[in-house]
Formats: sequence, C-alpha cells, structure tokens
Amino acid sequence: MIEELRFNDDDVIAIIAPHPDDECLGAAAALITAPEKTDVYVLSDGSHGGKDVSIEEEAVIRKRQFDAEMAYVKPHGSYWLGYEDTTLPKHYEAADEIDFSKYTKVFLPWNESLHPDHRAACELCCKAIQRQKVEPECYIYEVNAPFYKPTHYIDITGIADEKRKLIDFHEDQVGQKDMTLALNRFRAAQMMSKPAVEYAECYLKVNPNEIAYNEDLLVKLFYFKEDYGLYDRLEEKGIRIKRAISCDITPIQKFIEENFSKSWADEALPAIMNGSCFIAVQGTKIVAFGCADATANAYIGPCGTAKEARGMGLYRALAQRCYRYLIEQGYRYGIVGMAAPTVLGIHRDLGDAMVIERSRGAYDDLLIRDRYHY
Repeated sequence: MIEELRFNDDDVIAIIAPHPDDECLGAAAALITAPEKTDVYVLSDGSHGGKDVSIEEEAVIRKRQFDAEMAYVKPHGSYWLGYEDTTLPKHYEAADEIDFSKYTKVFLPWNESLHPDHRAACELCCKAIQRQKVEPECYIYEVNAPFYKPTHYIDITGIADEKRKLIDFHEDQVGQKDMTLALNRFRAAQMMSKPAVEYAECYLKVNPNEIAYNEDLLVKLFYFKEDYGLYDRLEEKGIRIKRAISCDITPIQKFIEENFSKSWADEALPAIMNGSCFIAVQGTKIVAFGCADATANAYIGPCGTAKEARGMGLYRALAQRCYRYLIEQGYRYGIVGMAAPTVLGIHRDLGDAMVIERSRGAYDDLLIRDRYHY
C-alpha cells in the first residue's frame, strides 16, 4: 500500500542530484513546500548534457541555470560539487564532504537507473551514510522512468505549475518538463482511490545499507587449500558439484533468471562456454552456480545459491572449484567483484582474501559503463 509522505516540523532534508535539474525533476515537492528545511547537493557539472557547445561552455551554462533556480526557490542551502558529468562512478570521494548526520530525510536518484551517474550518486551517498553510522530516512526519486512499486507519494497537484517553473530554469534540457509532468500525471492516474490527485511524485523508501556498494576482494590463490571433504559431505546429502557443459546452458540460465536476474544469466554464459562455470545439482535440479573468468579474466562470480538450499556450504564448494580453475589457468591471484558482506568470511578462509580499497568502479564499470554509453 503506497503511503503519503509528509514533512514534519523537525525534518531537515537533503536532495542529492547527479546533475543540475534532477533536484526539481524528481524531488520538487521538498524544494517547493519545505525550502527552509532543504539542502540541495549537485554532484556533477552537467557538462555532457548540451548540444552544439563545448563541454566547458555547457558546464558554465548548467551552473548559471542551477544558480538561477536556487535564487528563485531559496532553499536552506545549495552546494555545487562540480565533478565532470558522466564520471561519478570513478569518484569514490564525491559524497565524502556531505555530513548526513544533519538530515532526517534524504532524497536520492534511482540506484538501478541506466545512467551511470545516477546509479553511482545513489551508491556513493549510501556508502557515506553507512560509514557515518547515521540513519536518515532515505527515499529514491524518479527521473524520466518509473520504478516498480513505489512506497510513498506526495500530491503535487497544487504545486505542479511551480514545478514547471523550476524545470524551466534549465531551458537547454529540451523535453524534460513534458516528460516529467507526464510521469507525475501517470502516477496520479494509478491512484484511483484518490481522484483529487492529478499530479504526484512517487518515491521508494530504501535502507542505505542494502544499496551501498561493496568493494572488490583480492584472493591470494597460493594460500588456497581445497577442502575435498566438503564435496563428500554434500554427496551424502544428494548434492554433487559438476562443471557445466554446453548442454547445460538453457537450464542454468533459466535457474539464474528465476532465482537472481537476467543480467547474471548473461554474465554467466561465457563461463559456461569456456568450462569455468560450476553447478550444484540435487537429483536433476540445479540449486547453485558459480563462475570464474566470466565478465573479466581472474574474476570470480557471479555465484549464487537458491534460497531453499542455503546454509549447506554450497557457496563455499563452488568458490573452491572456481579457485581451482583459476589456479589451473596459471593465476596467482583472483578477484571477487563487489563481494557481498555475507561471503567475506568464506573468501578470507579459502584464500586469505583482502578488500581492495576504493575499488568499486573496477567491476561496476564492466557491468554498466561499458554497456551503456552516455
């Protein structure tokens, strides 16, 4: 059930905008109805968003437009961080100067957006919130595209014209106003139980600890000692670990799509073809998989276990097979890309793994930046 989001008297609000204009496209309600409580942080200079002008000229234009909008709306504070447009995934420090302990509500861009700056801005801020050990309410806002199942909304029917004015300050971003207000009208149309709502901004409440990216692990393969007894113990439970072959492509991809994601299924395909994908089979049913040399050389992953089969050591067994494969290929080190906290202990036990500091972009760039060009 979608809830109405309200601002309290004691709220202090931060809006994180990857580009100058995202703050009014996705979170105009806070800017318009509670400017005295709201700080706006624009992370990039928007310099790649123009036509027929140089990057340098566009950065000046976007800054001037943003300043004009802020002079009109008069928020509590506005901050221009000035990183080059499209490069946020490379700037691990982009959110370090933001003190999130001051805020009760934080509005963030969508972490699953195809635009790398939007995704990175959300993840970098969530990582900063995690490091600062603070707990503001975090809401993801929409820009251009709706996300699935929003949790909250704000009725902006009475301030829709004011939102149009804010968007108009960014006059070189052609088409944004019509697209944005159409999205707000679409969201209102979905709420048939609230016929008085003609325009609505929708948000997704999130836990920043679940969104904050994980850094890569460096695995020292020369320390690896394989626990062969683990395979025997799994055999006693009717589970065997085997190398995937070409006739396994369809069932493996179906398993991954149903239990994880289509992108993981795509990522696993080269490993299946190269003989570097391993699966756990119970009877005739796949219950877990693990890959090496899939997206990049010496990388371990993706790996995953079906929910009903967790807790039996399958991830550890598949990680061992991936380690052994890399060793056989002549590698002395392996890399686990964006390793989840739940598997850190396993990799440290198996290969004396260590976190590669400030490594977030290495794996994520392979998955996002090289696939989508902006």
